[in-house]
Amino acid sequence: MEKKSSVKVTRKSGGNPAHIAYLDGWRGMAIVLVLVAHFLGTGHVIDAGRFGVDIFFVLSGMLISGILFVENTSLFTFYLRRISRIIPAFYLFTIIIFIVSRCLALGDGFGFRGLASTLIFLRTYYPIDEHIWHAGYPIGHLWSLNVEEHCYVILSLFAALSMTSRTKLGVGLCLIGLIFIGTNLFYIHNPSIAPIEFQIRTETAGAYVLLSAGYFLLRDRLRKFVRPWMPLAAFFAAAVLYSPHLPKWTIAWTPCLLAFAVNHLPETRPLVRDFLSWAPLRLLGIWSFSIYLWQEPFYEFRQHFFTPAFALLIAVLAGISSFYLFERPMRNGLNRRFAKAAEWKREFYPHRRGGL
Repeated sequence: MEKKSSVKVTRKSGGNPAHIAYLDGWRGMAIVLVLVAHFLGTGHVIDAGRFGVDIFFVLSGMLISGILFVENTSLFTFYLRRISRIIPAFYLFTIIIFIVSRCLALGDGFGFRGLASTLIFLRTYYPIDEHIWHAGYPIGHLWSLNVEEHCYVILSLFAALSMTSRTKLGVGLCLIGLIFIGTNLFYIHNPSIAPIEFQIRTETAGAYVLLSAGYFLLRDRLRKFVRPWMPLAAFFAAAVLYSPHLPKWTIAWTPCLLAFAVNHLPETRPLVRDFLSWAPLRLLGIWSFSIYLWQEPFYEFRQHFFTPAFALLIAVLAGISSFYLFERPMRNGLNRRFAKAAEWKREFYPHRRGGL
């Protein structure tokens, strides 16, 4: 049972799952780390940017696991929600960057091949000669969306198997996550045969999403062994491993620590959850997707602003504007339309769960 706290838990309209305040704060903490790393610089102490992205990953894995395997949400509904949550803002950003890069001849010009692979979440694999981090235009951060979407496909395939045992599902997902960790270690120790920038490919970075998703299905069996200090200790232990002064292989084990930390937030001290529920941090979490998308151009061209801090301010304001003017209205409008589509599906296929 969750310990008493002043944390607010609200319920979204339409019967959606409970909305937990401190998880918004977890997202807010993640975007703060990304922004600090990009605009203020922390590379000599900690790779805060990658730390922030990985914090996003483990939360995503935990939440998607709950949606697919605990709430038993149909794949039809699941993908409609993912589309409304991600696609409009992502496509708007990508197309605007494509147009601007073509007009200004940024980098290699962001060719149509690169645009197509970006829009279908394959940019970390294709085209090989236009790597997402080395093209010269501000889409490098979209690698994380590639990883998430690929992991959603893996998780939905597990859901389609309709396995009755959550334990078997959890063990299977954790095993795949450990295989991904092993792949990362293999690449680290064999750089001559490792792909370029392998650390952002799904077969390595996907460990965060899948381990967290699998552990979520097993955590109830382990809760009695968890003490309030353990999740916080795991979080700070992971943070230490993002130091550039440690051997590269040490960071490969951070998925285990972060998956443990996020899944056992209910077992932490109320003070920790209260901090994550702090209103400014929660708001940053709510705005985080739009901010994450739009901060990259300002980061890439920050030298054209008066100071990095000013570039940071403009980046955050651009993200907030995108959230209120486009992301939220589009998501709400699509969800209303998709609710009607889901109702139609239930009417004509009342006994069907997993299929599309």
